[in-house]
Amino acid sequence: EVIATCDPGDEVICDFCNDSYTESEETGGSAIGTWAICPKCTKDLKEEPDQRAKEGETFRDFVYRLRKG
Repeated sequence: EVIATCDPGDEVICDFCNDSYTESEETGGSAIGTWAICPKCTKDLKEEPDQRAKEGETFRDFVYRLRKG
């Protein structure tokens, strides 16, 4: 049995607009399934996201939290 692990690293990029948030302190954002959506793109969503960043949580930290499962 082969078990593969994938380390996503530290880079944080919005899955919609591809902007980098690795060094950003911008708060907010959301996720739909496995798609991480930055605060800017979250404002334009037509559907309700599965998860949202906590109050005051940076998008970067939100994505890190999602990656840890």
